[in-house]
Amino acid sequence: MALYSGNMGGKQGLELLAEVAKVIAARAPLPQNTPVGGPPSGRLVFVFCGNGAGRADLVQRCQGLGNVQFLDLQPAARLPDLLAMADIHLLPQRADAADLVMPSKLTGMLASARPVVATAHPGTELAHVVQACGLVVPPEDPQAFADALLLLAADPDLRQRLGAAGFLYAQAHLDKEAVLARFEADLQGLVGR
Repeated sequence: MALYSGNMGGKQGLELLAEVAKVIAARAPLPQNTPVGGPPSGRLVFVFCGNGAGRADLVQRCQGLGNVQFLDLQPAARLPDLLAMADIHLLPQRADAADLVMPSKLTGMLASARPVVATAHPGTELAHVVQACGLVVPPEDPQAFADALLLLAADPDLRQRLGAAGFLYAQAHLDKEAVLARFEADLQGLVGR
């Protein structure tokens, strides 16, 4: 299962996910109304979870696709279970927003120990982080995104390795205690000068 969870606004570039779902549906069609949690024959199902101004457009773009399910934004207490339910996380970004700010949803994705497929330009901070724990494809390229998803879907060992690397990155760089320890060390370094 490929999961996008978060705000469905304008900067996310969610129209790309609809195009990716269409590319994959054309390669391996699913029956209509496939239930979440069990695609037949191991085929890739997309779950788009969230609300926002772009949701209606995404629903419209995915009309008639049997490989797409929509969920409303889940309560914060259920977020870890939702993220752990994914086989692959989806992180689309518009080309013009790819390095403005690190997406906050990446923290939960990495902590779930699941690989990420992200759109980012080479050399951006997002590309640097994700290339160690997922696959990075050019922004706004549905074919490249679909190819990356299918590669991960077909290789459980690669998914496990990349997911484990993401978890270790989250522990070392994003965990509250690790961040505070680095901050304290930086402050002590400044005071010691």
